Amino acid sequence: MKGLLLNSAISLTAVGISLFALHRADQANDPARVIEARGLIVRDASGVSRVEIGAPVNGPMILGRREERVAPASGILLNGPDGNERGGYLTVDLGDEAVLTLDGAGNGKEVFKVVANENAGASLFVIHQNDSAAMLTTYQGKPELRFIEQDGRVSLSQQGEE
Repeated sequence: MKGLLLNSAISLTAVGISLFALHRADQANDPARVIEARGLIVRDASGVSRVEIGAPVNGPMILGRREERVAPASGILLNGPDGNERGGYLTVDLGDEAVLTLDGAGNGKEVFKVVANENAGASLFVIHQNDSAAMLTTYQGKPELRFIEQDGRVSLSQQGEE
């Protein structure tokens, strides 16, 4: 009788633990579950920060040195294997802009940039490492295409008709 009682107690304990584990596992898959945080950093196997999500995000890491942002921003940053910023999707706190950038690996310069602002329109920049660029914009209230040479001179400016 004593052995039967012990076996029953062990079985009931095992069933109770199993039910508790199933309940906890079900909670983890609950679509209503929300994780709240001001930031999240995803590191690779070497411990290098590869993805940063924040409100606000850190300043950009350029050539191994943390810089300051022009204005506070929130969003997602993508970093290269060396931890340097390679692009991101951000909303800027000052100026009501949303910005999407892709940066070069060598010097951290932007090579592709889209800026959207309800009041100032949208602009697309495609930039070479020598600083020549093409810009498509609606900044002045009408479509415009500009080619900008590496010395800053505008070699083509074509505006839409009014």
